[in-house]
Amino acid sequence: MSKPAQRHQQARVYRLQFRQAWAVLILIGIGFILETLGVAHATKSMASGGLLGYIAQCAFTLIAYRTTGARAGRVIMLNMYLGQMIKWFITLMGFALIFMLAKPIGAFLVILAYFALQVVHVMVMWRIWIIN
Repeated sequence: MSKPAQRHQQARVYRLQFRQAWAVLILIGIGFILETLGVAHATKSMASGGLLGYIAQCAFTLIAYRTTGARAGRVIMLNMYLGQMIKWFITLMGFALIFMLAKPIGAFLVILAYFALQVVHVMVMWRIWIIN
């Protein structure tokens, strides 16, 4: 027997998404520690990668979860696709702007911070899915 669909948790998803700003601050702190240990431009690199990941994920969350209701299934799915396309656009343009305009910068640390924030996002959303 299948389970009925869960209620949409728009407010909870928004709250947890915006709470991920702490992960960006932790990444900036790690970059500052690395820079004091001798890694050049670590703070700027980690901050730019983390902020890029956070901004792209916030755009996705705001677009994908703006519509609720049992009868709006098609609109919800279209919003998910639109949110994902905008997230990819922000990500690609963000990486291009970071690597063109932010000189000098550590490319490895930018990409590492971006992926670290993606892992944090997956863990937070997985927690919502597991708890309910």
